[in-house]
Amino acid sequence: MSLLGLGQLERALFGAADVLRGKMDVSQYRDVISGMLVLKRASEQPGFLHLPERAGWSHIVGYKGKALGHVLNEALWELERSNRDVLKGVFEALDFDRRLGRAELSTLVDHFDHIPLSDDDLEFSDVVGRAYDTILSALAESAGKRGGEFFTPRSVVRLMVRLVRPQEGQSVYDPFAGSGGMLIQARQYIEEHGGEGANLALFGQEVNGATWSTARLNLLLHGITDGSVLCGDTLADPLHSLEDGHLRRFDCVLTNPPFSMNYSEKEVRYPERMKYGWTPGKGKKADLMNVQHVLATLRPDGIGAVVTPHGVLFRGGAEAEIRRGIVEDARLEAVIGVGPNVFHGTAIPACILVLRGTNGTPADQRGQVLFINAEREVVTGRSQNRLEPQNVEKIVGAFREWAEIPGFSRVVSLNEIAANDFNLNIRRYVDAGPPAEPPLDIRAALSGGVPRSEVDAEAEKFHVFGIGLAGLFAPQGSDYLDFLSEGCEATAARIPELAAVRERDFINHCSAWWEGMESHIAELAGSGKLLMLRPRLMASFREELLPEGILDRYQLAGVFAAWWSDRHDDLRSLDHRGFFGVIDRWAAADGRRSSLPETLAHERVLEVLGDDLRSRMERLVAAERQELVDVYRSWGDRYATSLTDLERQSEDTAARLSARLEALGYTGSA
Repeated sequence: MSLLGLGQLERALFGAADVLRGKMDVSQYRDVISGMLVLKRASEQPGFLHLPERAGWSHIVGYKGKALGHVLNEALWELERSNRDVLKGVFEALDFDRRLGRAELSTLVDHFDHIPLSDDDLEFSDVVGRAYDTILSALAESAGKRGGEFFTPRSVVRLMVRLVRPQEGQSVYDPFAGSGGMLIQARQYIEEHGGEGANLALFGQEVNGATWSTARLNLLLHGITDGSVLCGDTLADPLHSLEDGHLRRFDCVLTNPPFSMNYSEKEVRYPERMKYGWTPGKGKKADLMNVQHVLATLRPDGIGAVVTPHGVLFRGGAEAEIRRGIVEDARLEAVIGVGPNVFHGTAIPACILVLRGTNGTPADQRGQVLFINAEREVVTGRSQNRLEPQNVEKIVGAFREWAEIPGFSRVVSLNEIAANDFNLNIRRYVDAGPPAEPPLDIRAALSGGVPRSEVDAEAEKFHVFGIGLAGLFAPQGSDYLDFLSEGCEATAARIPELAAVRERDFINHCSAWWEGMESHIAELAGSGKLLMLRPRLMASFREELLPEGILDRYQLAGVFAAWWSDRHDDLRSLDHRGFFGVIDRWAAADGRRSSLPETLAHERVLEVLGDDLRSRMERLVAAERQELVDVYRSWGDRYATSLTDLERQSEDTAARLSARLEALGYTGSA
């Protein structure tokens, strides 16, 4: 029997949402689906929760004599009573009797009755949690601004986790926990790197009761029952404290606080957190107060990442003084802009501040701040932009390497920041806009030709594709070049042909690299160790192809990261179930049984995975080649027709018109 995969379970949960459509507000779907999912999972997966008889699924589907809503409510009450440490207060707002009628409840129970949820029926044990996360994302998108209050896009969460790199045995804290995604991803990061996720201590706090319930359920459905997520206002009253009354401190803090909130200074407990000052309580300027809470809860050698609106980077008054203190104390390691319309419910751009404990930034970075302008590192979506794996890879790579990349990242000295009055506006330090065109060469515009200096500045891009200047221009003295007699457009159209040999060699090199890796992948198939090969594979891929010059290190890492992410479940299946496990999941996704002999599974899986990587490389290289065409055409737009040419064309046109008029009998004396 085929195992239930992520896509199939996601479709089943969206099917449950369809049952609810029109019966209640979309914002209420979450509670109903959560309750049904937990009841069914608890009944089918031993050890998930302690299961009293009246909470069992068989008791629910076999109800007699009572309203179905009452039976479901009773099941949840019994389940909570038997698992108070995990479920206390979580389903407080859910009342099936009040939400739905008998017909809808019966349809909903029947729908979940056909969804198998034991680990033995699932492709991976985390499928339930991941599918639930997908539902939360969809509900956040439909909820508009309210969605941003409980759900941070998972691509942003993964980026933040990779920036702080939690380690096994550490503690991770999210003071504005939302749906718990930061904590879940932190544990998954440990497991993906070969560690034991259970050895990561998780702490969180959330002020909204419904969102707190969602976070608790999200952790539970991801198999996390030992996290401490408390309900309360973090800024006013942080709840994670030690026996001596001091606030608990953590190795890593990851959080996305609500933007632009008011607060009351008189209500703030532990005022010593606000070491660098107080912003006005009114005017929706609590953002830097939340940042100071993060700083106050970091261990001396801790690291944090916090999402903020851009206003915290440049607003004056008290906020400027707070920024000054944070920067001068070496508590700010990096400022990363992630572009507009990435977060649910707001189109404004946001940024991520990477912060350090009282020990400050690493010694070799002291007195500097890294600025990354990633506003162009997003993929434009219909209703919302998104960070893709290749975008995340470039940001993380620049951060870890402390790299300076023109138009993307720059290391800025404390002296320069101070000279700018501690204004941290990212564009002040890194302009991500396209480079300005060189000034128009007046001589070329008047008399024709293309300035050799402009061509030389772009020549290397053509050279790596095997295209020399002789194939594009005719010489015209030492400082200028002429377009070929065939014309600019005809030459531009030939560029793909001129690049074809070099392009084919590069793609063949990529294929040769894959063939060399196939044996390593095959050796680890079914071993449970394949996924840990990712860093080595990426490094090898980049080092092998970088000398070719066609793609840079970040493009190579990005295309590999995107391939690995999209193929992650295939690779997981290969890691745990071998080659035939992958064939089986492909067949199940198409709604059929596999007919491929097991002896051919090895060859077929490696072929599909390799072809996918190759096709991604082909698309990226084709885009780079198209840039050459665009550059050449831009020279044509600027210089293909000179003023001298226009004057000659005007004189020729006037002469033809005069001759035509004369032939028709018109003369100048008439």
